[in-house]
Amino acid sequence: MVEAAISLPIIILAAMLMLRMFTFYLEILTTGISEHKEAMEASDSYRGVFLKTYHDSKEIKMLHGGLLMIDVSKKMDTKAYMINEDVLVRTGEIVD
Repeated sequence: MVEAAISLPIIILAAMLMLRMFTFYLEILTTGISEHKEAMEASDSYRGVFLKTYHDSKEIKMLHGGLLMIDVSKKMDTKAYMINEDVLVRTGEIVD
């Protein structure tokens, strides 16, 4: 009974921390997917000069508290090249 009273709270806290780390990992994945979608939409709707780069960055922070005394965060940088295909086609026609 004494051993269970000592070890059971530690096991429960460790299991809850693992669940929180798992949800933090899922937050990172969903943010990466949404960043990719935003970059693709910006690239599809781009009508400017021939070539331009798309930059965006987001930081995901995990709430700290309880046993977790450090700040856990992940910074995601997104970079994509946006190409105006209309200008590319017209340039190809001029060269020919």
